[in-house]
Amino acid sequence: MKKRIINLVFLMLLFSFISLNGNNVRIMNVVNTNPGEANPILTFDIAWDNSWRVSTGPSNYDAVWIFVKYQKVPVGAPNCESYLEWHHAKMKNNSSEFSVGSPLTYNFVSDSVGIFLYRATDGIGNIDTTHVTIQVNLPIPTSPYDSIYNFKVFAIEMVYIPQGAFELGDGISSYSFNSIVIDNSTTTLSPGGRVSGTIPAEFPKGYQAFYCMKYEVSQQQYVDFLNTLTFDQQINRTILSATQLATNPGLSGVCAMQASCLNRNSIKLIQEGVNNSRPGIFACDLNSAPGDPFNSPNDGQTIAMNYLSLADLYSYLDWAGLRPMTNFEFEKIARGPLSRIGNEFIWGTTNITQAQSTSLNNPGTTSETSSVTGPGLAAYGSSTSNGPLRVGFSATSSTDRENSGAAYYGVMNLGGNVWEMVVGGSNVNNNGYKLTYADLGNGELTTTGDYDVSNWQSYQSYSYSTVGCPCCGNYIKWHMELRGGSYSSAATTLRTSDRSKNASPPCGSIPDMGFGNAGDRRLSDVGGRGVR
Repeated sequence: MKKRIINLVFLMLLFSFISLNGNNVRIMNVVNTNPGEANPILTFDIAWDNSWRVSTGPSNYDAVWIFVKYQKVPVGAPNCESYLEWHHAKMKNNSSEFSVGSPLTYNFVSDSVGIFLYRATDGIGNIDTTHVTIQVNLPIPTSPYDSIYNFKVFAIEMVYIPQGAFELGDGISSYSFNSIVIDNSTTTLSPGGRVSGTIPAEFPKGYQAFYCMKYEVSQQQYVDFLNTLTFDQQINRTILSATQLATNPGLSGVCAMQASCLNRNSIKLIQEGVNNSRPGIFACDLNSAPGDPFNSPNDGQTIAMNYLSLADLYSYLDWAGLRPMTNFEFEKIARGPLSRIGNEFIWGTTNITQAQSTSLNNPGTTSETSSVTGPGLAAYGSSTSNGPLRVGFSATSSTDRENSGAAYYGVMNLGGNVWEMVVGGSNVNNNGYKLTYADLGNGELTTTGDYDVSNWQSYQSYSYSTVGCPCCGNYIKWHMELRGGSYSSAATTLRTSDRSKNASPPCGSIPDMGFGNAGDRRLSDVGGRGVR
C-alpha cells in the first residue's frame, strides 16, 4: 500500500483542524461560530480517559490545558488553504462567552495563554464527549488576508499539584538533597545536595500549587508542534538540514529526529517544504512503508518522545505556554506529603518490576501495555538498542499507585521510560536557580524556532579558577538535571531522591550528563514534560 497523506477537513464556515494529544485526550468538531468578526468564538468537543477529582487522600484532580493557534488566510485562497505562519491566540477571558458542559468546569490563567478544564466535583472515570465554548482575542484580519482565520486547538493532560509542605531528599540516594522539609516558611535554601550557592526565594521549590503534565511529551505531540512551525523553525527542531527538508521524502518518508528512526522514534518528514514559503509536514510511522500508511493506529503516536535536546524541550514548552519543572518540584510530585523512605522509588516503595519495549501487548497502539506486570512497573534496565514505551502504559483501571508506577499525585512514568530534564542542577553564581513562577512560555518562538523566555537556564562551561577545581582544565557546571531514569538506565536512578545526573562531577572528571561536553545533544533515552 502506498504511503499517502490524509487530510481531514471539515467545512463549517471555515476549515477546522483536529489534534490528538497526550495519552488519549481528543479534541473534535472545532468550529468558529462568528467568522469574519473580531474575537472569534470557538466551539469544540473534548473527551479523555482516566480522569479523577478527589477531596480525600491526595486531594487533587487531573485537568486538560487548552491552547489555540491561528493562521491568516490569503484572500481568495481555495478551501482556505494557507502556508502562512501559525501564531498563538490568547484567550479573551470574557466569562460570558465561555461555557463547558457537565461534568467539567474551566479556569482562566492570568496571562491568557490558555485555559484549564477539569471536573467540577469529585469523580473518577472517563470524560465522555463534552461541548466547550471559548473566545480568543483577535482582530478581524485585513487585506491582503481573508476576514477569517484557520485554527488549531490543542490539549495537554495535566495534574493539579496542591499547595503543601513536603520532604526533600532521603539522605541515602546518590547525591540526594539534604533531608529537609519544604514548607511555607522556606524562602532561601543554603548549599546542600551538591548545590554550591544559596537558592533564592523566587525559585519554585514546590510548596506553591502548580500543574504538571500527566505524561511525558508524546511523539504525536511533538509532530503536532512541528506541523505549526515555519520551514526555518523546523530545521532547528529536527535533525534535517534545509536541503533535506526541501527534498521529496518519497513514499517511505525521512526520519526527522534520528537518522535511522532507531529506539522507537518514528517521526518522519512525509512532505517536503519549500524553503521559506512552505513548511514540511511530519507524521508518525513506527510501522513503515510500503505496507502501512502514515499515522496508522499502530504507528507509535503515544510512545514517549525521545531524542529531545534541551532546546527542543524548552521550545516545545514555550510554544505550549508551559515552563520547565524544577528539581524540587520533581520530588514534590513524586513523594507528596508522605514521609521519606530511604531509597524509595517514585511510587513510594522499594519494589520494582522491569518493563521493556521487547515484551509488549499491542505494540505501537494507544493500548500498548507491558506483557509483564508487578509492583513498581517501570521501563528501566533494558538494552540501549530498545526504546521507550507508550506514555501511561503501566496504568489500568485496576492498578493502584505501586502497581502502576505512579507518582503520589497521579503523574505517570515519572520514574523510567525517558529521563526528565529539570531545572536546577549544581550551581555557579546562582545561574541554575534564576527561574521564577512568572517565567512561563507565551506560545511564540523566535524565527529560528528557539524558546525566548527569561531565566530558563541550561548549562555552561567555566574555567577551573571559577569553580575552585585545580585539577581540571575546564569544568562543566550544569544548571539542569536529568531525573527519574530511563528505559536503559539502572534501577537506582528511578529513586525519588536520586540526583546522580545533577552534574557536579568530582575533580578530574567531567561525566557525560546525557548532553556531553560537546553541548546540547539528542539522545535515545532523554525526553521530558512541563509544568505551569
